Amino acid sequence: MSRKMTRRDLAAVLSSAAGAAALRAQDSQSSQPEDLNAAAREQNRKHSEAMAKVDLPISTEPAFQFKA
Repeated sequence: MSRKMTRRDLAAVLSSAAGAAALRAQDSQSSQPEDLNAAAREQNRKHSEAMAKVDLPISTEPAFQFKA
């Protein structure tokens, strides 16, 4: 019994294989930093600097009324 492979079947096989390969590569590359708190602080600092560079006009934010 031979079954034709559809494009969806092929995409599912390739995405699962690519995902597994990416996870293996990520596991081998990433190692736990010695001080997790220092690494988290550094990551927060980088992210806050990146957010500070983005300029959003006031009109972007929706108007809210908070009622308790």
